[in-house]
Amino acid sequence: HTTDITYQASFGLLALFPDLQLKQMEMGAKFQREDGRVHHFFTPDLDHVDNGFERIDMNNQFVLMVCRDYLYTGDKGYVERLWIPVQKAMDSIAQLDSDGDGLPDTDTTRNTYDAWNFSGTPAYISVLWLSALKAAIKIATVMADNDRKKQWQELLEKGLASLETRLWNGEYYDLWRRDDENGSFVDGSLMTDQISGEWFLRMAGIGGNLSDERVRKVLQTIFEKNYDDNYGLVNATCPEGRSASLDTHENCQATTIWTGIGYTIAALAMSVGLEEISDTIVESTHNNQFIMGRLWNHEECGSRYTRPMSSWTTLVAASGLKIDAARKILSLKPFKPNVKVPLCTGEFLGTVVFDGENCDITLYEGSLDGWMIAVGNTIKTVRINGKMR
Repeated sequence: HTTDITYQASFGLLALFPDLQLKQMEMGAKFQREDGRVHHFFTPDLDHVDNGFERIDMNNQFVLMVCRDYLYTGDKGYVERLWIPVQKAMDSIAQLDSDGDGLPDTDTTRNTYDAWNFSGTPAYISVLWLSALKAAIKIATVMADNDRKKQWQELLEKGLASLETRLWNGEYYDLWRRDDENGSFVDGSLMTDQISGEWFLRMAGIGGNLSDERVRKVLQTIFEKNYDDNYGLVNATCPEGRSASLDTHENCQATTIWTGIGYTIAALAMSVGLEEISDTIVESTHNNQFIMGRLWNHEECGSRYTRPMSSWTTLVAASGLKIDAARKILSLKPFKPNVKVPLCTGEFLGTVVFDGENCDITLYEGSLDGWMIAVGNTIKTVRINGKMR
């Protein structure tokens, strides 16, 4: 269990083995530092962790996963046990906002791209923070903590406004911006993973912070400038007319391909109607791995790396799956009218076939008795195992 990798890799784990996902989150929370920083990974055994607490993205990812896990399982005891760690994680990141604009700007160097340092206010970290705020608000609602809910809602509104004024350049969010006594400095590189938090919010069923139009603009720019037909989707480029910092220029992680990131872009693109971009990224990833003989062994930091398990979210995006297990609400909104997708949530195992105005759900395990099924206005009939709902 590596926090910043589990963030992308755990959607399939949660769907297939929910108890395992919840257990590893609780195990990791025991190693949270007193200042709120969450652990990086277990080593050399499950009773110890490394000293990688400086990665600024992990606190946000921890909170996002707790919220998602609750939505999928409805396990309130899980949220109750992790409520204090969630608050400590949020407070720790909030303290990194030195100018009061709602975004972290201090100690933002280290992250999951562990050979690529950031500075000032990075877009990737900022969007993760704003996404964590939205998830934390939902958790606070479950815990009936109105003070925390109000605090985080105010921060979210302030931070979203600052994201636009500080980092949006008309085509995408700049990699980072730093303002200090020496002036203003901007790394204008185009990071593929810049709105990762938005991907998680949407795939988890929490709901995004950014408009579909803004997400489409960012993804279209990323695809236009960071995708190559022969090579694939690289982690970053520096578009013409922009300047990159020394930390980014020819950085080994900025110039390479991480298939786990590519799948998140494909899933997010599908969720906002960019089917061609989504299909192209998935197909090129598959073909390149096949040619290299590594279809089932995607390497990143070693063999059989788990980040590419983010591919599970392409299934989530295809079905438009949202689940609120506590309230027994299952929402399905397919990305196109005629499609067959698996239904696998930990509660259910089956398939869903959308055919025009019809939705046919076949369950092999689980029951939808007592559940509300939301399928959108275009669907007129819903059948479960052949019976009209």
